[in-house]
Amino acid sequence: MRQASLLLGEILIETGDLTAEDLERALASQDGSNRMLGDILVDMGLATEEQVARALAVQLNIPFFEPDDDFRLEREEVELIPEALARKYSLIPVKKTSEPILTIVMRDPIDLEAIDAIRSLTTLRVRKAVSTWSWIKRMIDKFYSEEAYVERSLQDVSQELAMDQVDEGFVEPLADAEQLRVLANDAPVVRFVNLLFMEAVRDRASDIHIEPEERKVRVRLRVDGRLRETTPPPKNLHQAIVTRIKILSNMDIAERRLPLDGRLKFKVQDRIIDVRVSSMPEVYGEKVVMRILDRAAMMSSMGDIGMEDDMLRRFKAILRMPNGIILLTGPTGSGKTSTLYSALNYLKSPELNIQTVEDPVEYMVGGVNQMQIRPTIGLSFANALRSILRQDPDIIMIGEIRDLDTARIAMQASLTGHLVLSTLHTNDSPSAFNRLKDLGLESYLIAATINLVMSQRLVRLICDRCRKPVQPSPEQIRLFEHYLPGKSVSELHEGKGCPACANTGFYGRTGIIEFLEVSNTIRDMVVEGASTLDIRRTAMEEGMEPLVVSGLRKARDGVTTVEEAMSVCQAQPE
Repeated sequence: MRQASLLLGEILIETGDLTAEDLERALASQDGSNRMLGDILVDMGLATEEQVARALAVQLNIPFFEPDDDFRLEREEVELIPEALARKYSLIPVKKTSEPILTIVMRDPIDLEAIDAIRSLTTLRVRKAVSTWSWIKRMIDKFYSEEAYVERSLQDVSQELAMDQVDEGFVEPLADAEQLRVLANDAPVVRFVNLLFMEAVRDRASDIHIEPEERKVRVRLRVDGRLRETTPPPKNLHQAIVTRIKILSNMDIAERRLPLDGRLKFKVQDRIIDVRVSSMPEVYGEKVVMRILDRAAMMSSMGDIGMEDDMLRRFKAILRMPNGIILLTGPTGSGKTSTLYSALNYLKSPELNIQTVEDPVEYMVGGVNQMQIRPTIGLSFANALRSILRQDPDIIMIGEIRDLDTARIAMQASLTGHLVLSTLHTNDSPSAFNRLKDLGLESYLIAATINLVMSQRLVRLICDRCRKPVQPSPEQIRLFEHYLPGKSVSELHEGKGCPACANTGFYGRTGIIEFLEVSNTIRDMVVEGASTLDIRRTAMEEGMEPLVVSGLRKARDGVTTVEEAMSVCQAQPE
């Protein structure tokens, strides 16, 4: 054992990964213990896991398996070795050849007990390879989870559904609600719906679309703002799957003529996922759209929403003001809700009474009182706000300012010492003032209450796994010269596409933000009835960075691409 340890150390010295002095220190630490030299070297910070594993491969004349996180493992291979055994001996099966040989990637290839256990269990000859324990552990976590093979499982269940002996007369519209309920609880239907949810969470989808067509059903997932198709069910089982979703969402399964809304929850890897469900009658059956509301993803810090350090500092300072209105603007899907919830998460405190009124309540936030409006029974934004003001609030969040009554009560709440956060549908920050005037508010009231208007868009992030440098085109150089004068750009980045990003070149999204902090000068301009263009020019003189500039800055910094940034921004008015 001592001789083998010295050989390992000598290999590391020959490769330049270890000095003789450090080897002596490690050997001295090993004396009197049963620990492997490699573990001691790693714990002492004298060598990395990968350096030790490579040296071990040389010592034992076996392959070193590169720790590649894009590595794929087939289900048949995983099923050869139980998870408990893989974790006990720190190994994963890699390949079963046409010969009766199974390749095993191990942390400790001289563990004879592990080799004997695998041979006895599989009755196969074992070929050894070595890799790092941290990589092996990640692969065990990844491939021994049910989610790892969800895509193939979906295909299997879809084929199973297609092969089922279904009555040829079973075409939409279906018979009665009871028949629908029986079919919806059939095992393949249940498995298809469960696997669809698991795939959506695995792929970070924000929405699931189930869309009936004349002869087929189309299932699409929205990932990073773009829809892509996934495995569909057979057309004749479409309504049974929709019914299954309705049952889970407490929706009326007999009603297929009117739009319906519902909610459900499911659990994936110890995470509770909320789903908001909407059904809509279409020509060929009911279309269902499910919004995936991942609490863990939403409750991120404000530093994750795309703000630069200085902007984040200013935003937090405005949030700490005792009163005033903070408005978020932008189209649907621009990340306004994420920013609002991250602000609430930052503000919540046992010393503060925070009350929201939303339509609908998307995420439940601990420590915050949340109310959902119900227009059908007369509980509108305005009526809810009137009651909220009698509940001794410190901070009020209004899901959206849609009408004059809601806007006026929000302004009055601000004037009486409350901090109000809300959203408004405008294309940019300076347009918010005239939008409020269009609702019927007086200019002096708008000027006296609004502290900040923030317009927001979401852009896709370049995938870190496959990013590569590219030379900017002449047109891109002109864009930078116009919007970021004095900031030369010699290199940009893009994603070439890889398995991690589904060959899109993008993974995740971040915000680009137009941050209009309302100064006394802008307040005076609002009172005087200045145009949106004049307010924009003054705000830019005071330091506001337009959306297009914010987007190009992120492209210059390698966060996103120029094309992606320009796809969500409009050119800045001259």
